[in-house]
Amino acid sequence: MPVALITGCSSGFGEALALAFVERGYRVIATMRKPAAAPPSLKALAAAKPDDFVLAALDVTDAEMRKGIIDFAVQRFGSLDLLINNAGVGARGSFEDTPESQWRTMFETNLFGPLDLVRLALPVMRRQGAGRILNVTSVAAVLKTPLMAAYCASKHALDTATAALDIETRSFGVRVLCVMPGPFKTSLPQKSLDRQASAPYARIAAHFNATFDGMEAKAPSDLTPVVNAALAAATDADPVLRYTAGTDVVPILPPILQALAPLQAIGLRLTGQD
Repeated sequence: MPVALITGCSSGFGEALALAFVERGYRVIATMRKPAAAPPSLKALAAAKPDDFVLAALDVTDAEMRKGIIDFAVQRFGSLDLLINNAGVGARGSFEDTPESQWRTMFETNLFGPLDLVRLALPVMRRQGAGRILNVTSVAAVLKTPLMAAYCASKHALDTATAALDIETRSFGVRVLCVMPGPFKTSLPQKSLDRQASAPYARIAAHFNATFDGMEAKAPSDLTPVVNAALAAATDADPVLRYTAGTDVVPILPPILQALAPLQAIGLRLTGQD
């Protein structure tokens, strides 16, 4: 049975992915900062299938924990066939109002932590001669959204790094790919590191927040398109670089993605658009 390590499984995409990959026949290590607070669905699965499903602690910003979880996966199951970097954090706030410390927090969680897990997983996969790494980015990776500069920048950086990594690792039988969701109802907004707008930005922030909140209110709660995109990225015999999901919810997104059609040559596949 293939072995998958998935980060950020306390809710949302991570929870749904953990359940789906176990159902698909993977042994799964589902990580989160506090496994004791795992959702009931994952606790029940861990109790029912202890040989195939494990809850484990991981703060992706902690270097020792990152190394420890890769070692644990190999020791527990003997291999590591799939790494899904799903953990992430969002933030709203003007560039001027966002301090450097918050930019660093965003990049530690959304970029540097995931890339270090990739760095640690690659020797294992290279020895095996095969492996898949999926980095969950966002349509924000290809958009320039006001009041979300830090988030968009971190996701764009992860997308770009993924594109380079995929070329570097193909000769080892390892593919590094993106799962690029559009808006869905998850706990990300509740955990967002938002900054109060200062006076010069109050008007634009009020307009943006009203628009963004309206978009989130209309976002689907069914995460199946994201799960299907990840399953395809993990199992396609000839995968492409980017698998999008749910981008049709906001009317402006399909035209933007269509305008990026030249990316198709290096791997942009639209999924979950039914």
